[in-house]
Amino acid sequence: MNLTELDRALRQLRLSGMADVLEARLRHAQTERLSPLDLVATLVSDELQRRQDRLFDRRHKQARFRDPDRSLDRFDFDFNKKMDRALLHELATARFVGQREDALFLGPPGTGKSHLAQAIGRAAIQQGYRVAYRTPRWTALARQSSRTWRPYRC
Repeated sequence: MNLTELDRALRQLRLSGMADVLEARLRHAQTERLSPLDLVATLVSDELQRRQDRLFDRRHKQARFRDPDRSLDRFDFDFNKKMDRALLHELATARFVGQREDALFLGPPGTGKSHLAQAIGRAAIQQGYRVAYRTPRWTALARQSSRTWRPYRC
């Protein structure tokens, strides 16, 4: 089997992460004199990383964050000294999701509620959870439209 056939076979097996880096990894294996097992382990690691990255990207899109780059690292804790930093970092571990608890952010406009909700949602996605970011306005519109929605029955 030549390189082209191997590439096609990897893609047919849905291993495009391996196929994308195959040539570079083969050259690397030759120059570093990697054992066959080390080469395969590297290729499998590349495939797993690619799948993990795609899953994160897909879940991030599905969450529908308004500002996708929000994170706790970028939050200005000096802006609001009353903010419980330890609690927010605890929420970012997403343990509350595993315990089937909710997190609700309340307060006046401009205090960072949306930033924190999106940052914690992003952290939850990194922990492997699915997230749906919704604003009160979106929730009210959805509730209103659900009252007028009628299921179609055959």
